[in-house]
Amino acid sequence: MVKFEYNRHGSIFRLLDDFSGYQYPGSPIPEYITKLTGINDDTVRSHKIQESAVANYLQDVDLIIAHNAQFDRTFLETTFPSLPAKAWGCLMYDVDWDKEEISSRKLEYIAYKFGFFHEGHRAINDCLAGVHLLAQKLPKSQVPVLKELLTQSKAIRFKLYAVNSPYDSKELLKARGYRWSMNQNDKYRAWSIELLEDKVAEEINYLRSNIYNTSSINIPVEIFDAYSRFSSTNNKSNNHVKYRDKLEWFQKLCTS
Repeated sequence: MVKFEYNRHGSIFRLLDDFSGYQYPGSPIPEYITKLTGINDDTVRSHKIQESAVANYLQDVDLIIAHNAQFDRTFLETTFPSLPAKAWGCLMYDVDWDKEEISSRKLEYIAYKFGFFHEGHRAINDCLAGVHLLAQKLPKSQVPVLKELLTQSKAIRFKLYAVNSPYDSKELLKARGYRWSMNQNDKYRAWSIELLEDKVAEEINYLRSNIYNTSSINIPVEIFDAYSRFSSTNNKSNNHVKYRDKLEWFQKLCTS
């Protein structure tokens, strides 16, 4: 982990202290991991990262940014279950790299497109590469990468599950951006899509007219903010109370 100071305009002022450590995983490290990272069993033997040390380091942190927060947040919460909830952003998904004509979301590839290289798959090096990317301007829009991420990470998102959709509608759903729910964090096994609030009404109308062919539809939904998004724990369990008004609005859209 690497801390840095920034402002709401997306300017990064300086790097602060970093945090790194080894932890023995409880079983032998596979050979391909050693080839990828250079870390072997001798490197990590007898090492353990203390949860209290991680909690202390994160105490004054306002936002945790990861490249693929879906993986990192789940990993962190599983390993250190008592950490306090923090807001999260994702460098992989909170920036529209496709719109900026960057065709891959891999950290090494994005770094290459910005003209720099780093030794990947070592924690601090990857963190520093991520901070360096955040300090750049997007190639097409010229918006600071960090500013774009801050804007997107603060947005409330609706995750719609097209449960019991007809089998022959799967290609329509895929073409529209739906993905089959395979992740352990998904509440339903169904085609799902994550949308900003201003796109929800349009999507309900599409599902009503093109998928279910009925005026009243039953679409389960989850609402996420920066504190609950990407989480595999109860960080999202109180959102049905926190966003009760938005849930009621959503249900009216489905039945009107």
